[in-house]
Amino acid sequence: MRLILMAVLCASVLAGCKKDDSKAGALKVTLAYSGFARGCVTVTATDVDNAANTSSIDVEIPGNNTGTVSVAVYRKKDWGRVLSVTTQLHEVDCSTPALGIPQEKKAQVPVEGSLDVAFLVRANDSDGDGYFSSDDAEGVVSGTDCEDSDKTVNPSVTEVCNGKDDNCSGGAEGGESDATDKKTWFMDADGDGFGSTEVKACFRPSGASDVGGDCNDTEAQIRPGRAEFLCDGKDDNCNGMNDEDFGVDSECKDALKCTGKLACASTPSQTTCVRLPGAENEPKVWFVDSDGDGFKGQDAGLGCESPVDGGVPQSEDCDESSVYVGNGLAEACDRLDNNCSGTADEGCTVPDWGIDAGVLGPSERLNSIALYDQGQKGWIAGPNKLAHLDSSTPGIKEFTDNSCRKSWNAVWAAQDGRVFVVGEDGWLSTRKLVEANETCFTPQVPTDKNNTDFNGVFGIDDALGATIFAVASNGRIYRWAPPYSGASDLVEIAQVPANLRAIGGLKSVDSLIAVGNANADLKAQAYRANSTGATWTAESLGGSATAFMRGVHVLNAHYAYAAGDNGRVYEWTGEAGWNALPQLPIPNGGTAVPDILDVLSFSKNGIYAVTNANTIAFFNGSAWSTEHTAAQTLRSLDGPKPTRFAAAGDDSTIVNFTAPAPTPP
Repeated sequence: MRLILMAVLCASVLAGCKKDDSKAGALKVTLAYSGFARGCVTVTATDVDNAANTSSIDVEIPGNNTGTVSVAVYRKKDWGRVLSVTTQLHEVDCSTPALGIPQEKKAQVPVEGSLDVAFLVRANDSDGDGYFSSDDAEGVVSGTDCEDSDKTVNPSVTEVCNGKDDNCSGGAEGGESDATDKKTWFMDADGDGFGSTEVKACFRPSGASDVGGDCNDTEAQIRPGRAEFLCDGKDDNCNGMNDEDFGVDSECKDALKCTGKLACASTPSQTTCVRLPGAENEPKVWFVDSDGDGFKGQDAGLGCESPVDGGVPQSEDCDESSVYVGNGLAEACDRLDNNCSGTADEGCTVPDWGIDAGVLGPSERLNSIALYDQGQKGWIAGPNKLAHLDSSTPGIKEFTDNSCRKSWNAVWAAQDGRVFVVGEDGWLSTRKLVEANETCFTPQVPTDKNNTDFNGVFGIDDALGATIFAVASNGRIYRWAPPYSGASDLVEIAQVPANLRAIGGLKSVDSLIAVGNANADLKAQAYRANSTGATWTAESLGGSATAFMRGVHVLNAHYAYAAGDNGRVYEWTGEAGWNALPQLPIPNGGTAVPDILDVLSFSKNGIYAVTNANTIAFFNGSAWSTEHTAAQTLRSLDGPKPTRFAAAGDDSTIVNFTAPAPTPP
C-alpha cells in the first residue's frame, strides 16, 4: 500500500519528479496516527532557502483507529536540498479547517534513495463521528467535538432544543442559541401574562410569556382579552380601538336632558355627556302644578326637557302654594292676589267681619271651631259645651246631655257632619247631628295613663268613616277608627317626649304633624308621622326660646305652618324643612308680642292667626297686619277657603269672614 501511495503521491508531484527520474532521491514521510479513523493530514514541503518554493498535499486517513501512511517528497531541481516538512491534522476530511500547531521537521533530500522522516499524529474520536475530542490533552490534537462519547453531538449536527449543545457551538443558552427549532416567547415586563417584545429561545426565559400582543407592557391592567375598563382615550384591551365599550361620541342626554355626545369623564371609569352647542339646546326652567289648582308655577328645575312629567317652560301660577291663586282666575275679595296681577283685591272691597257674641251665653268660652259643608255648617266646643251651627237655620243646636258635656279642648268635623271632640282627663266623644237621641258616644282612655289631657284632634275622611288622631299633653297619641264603639277602635299608637297642643294633616297618615314643646328643653317642637302612625319623628323648628307651639295647619304636600308663643310662626317647605317667618309685631297700644293661639293658611301669602291680644292677624308673604280686633280673646280658627272661615273664643263669640263668590273672568 505504501508503495502505491508513494507512486500516487509522486504522480501528484509533491515536490517534483519526472518519469525518467526514478532513481532521484526523496524524503519518505511516514505518518503514524492513533485514536481516530477518519481525518486528513496536510503535508507541506517548503524550500528552506526560498520559502516561496512550497507545495502541499492532503492525505486521507485510510479508516483504522491506529496505523501509518507514507508519502514520498521529491524536490524540484531548482529547489535547494534542505526542505522543511510540516504536517497538520483535519477532522472528518480535508475540507475542514486544520487543527492544532503544525509539526515541522527539516531534512535534506538525498541524491539517490530515500530518507525517512517520521511524524506521530494523535487525536481522540471515541464515538467515531469524525470529529476529535475537544479535551486539551498533552500530545493529543484537540478537536471540535465537545461530547466525544456521543456521535449525535458534533459540529456537523443541526442544533435543536433538547437541553444539550448538539453542534458544540458553546456560548449562550447552553450552546443552544443557534437551535433551529427555538420557540417564540414574549417578554412580560408587567407580569400580566401577556408579553410584548418577541424573543426566540428553547425554553421560557425568566419574565417571559408564551402569549404576545400586549400593547402596554408597563401596565398590568392593560392586556388583550379583557373588557375596555377605562374611558381614557387608550386601548385597554389591545384590540386596536380606544374606549369602544363606552360608546364615546354616541348621542346622549345629559343630566338636564340636553342633547350631547358621550366623552370620557375625569373619573376614568365613567363617561360624561358633553352638551352640543346651540340656543335650542340650552336648558330652561320648567314648571309643574304642585298645589293642585290646574296652573303650573312650581319650579321643577332646569332642563332642555322637563325634569318631571307634565312640565311647561313658562310659569302659569304666581303662587304655587295655593289653589286660590293662578293666572286667569277671577279676583276675589279675600286678601289674595287671585289673578296674579300683582295686586290683591283690585276692583273690590274686602267685606267686614261678622260678629256673633254670646251664642251660648255671655260667660261661656269656646275653645274650638270646625266648619264643614263648604263652611255653611260647623261645630263649636268648650268646657261642657258642644253645639252645631247651620247658616241656613236660625239659632244654634246645643247638645246638653251629660254624655256631651265634658271639658272639651278641640273639635273636628267630618264631611258627613259627624263631630269628634277631645278634652281633659282622656275624654273623647262623637255623634252625628241627626240621631235618634241627644246623647253622645263618649269613651275615656284608661285613667292610669298619667293624666291624659287631649289638646288637639284631626281626622282623615274615608267612605267607611273618618279615622281620628288625638294628641295629649303627656305626649300620647291615640287613633280612633270606625265604628268607634269597640275596645280595639280606640288605641294608643305612640308617645313622644313632648307636651302636644295641636295636630293637623291632609288625607294620609304620613301627612300628620303634631306640635307642642319638647320636655327636655321646653322649646318649640314638631313631630311627623310615618305611614302607619306608629313612629313620629321629631323635627326642630329652629327656635332658641322656650315656647309652646299651639296651632298647626298643613296647607298641602309642600307647605305647612306652626304657630305659638311670642308671635312665632314657622313655615315648612318640604326638603328645606322648617324656617321662621317674621315675628308677629306688638299691636297698637300693646306692650308685648302676643301669643298665637291658632293658625290657618290658604297660601304662603295668606296666613291668618288668632292671638291672646284679641286680634286676627294676617301675613301677606312679607309682613303682618291686624285685620280685626275683638272684644274677647279668640282661640280657634277654621274654614275651607279664604272666602269662608271663622274664629271662636271667649264669651262664646264667633267671628265670621264671608266674601262673595268671585265673578268668572
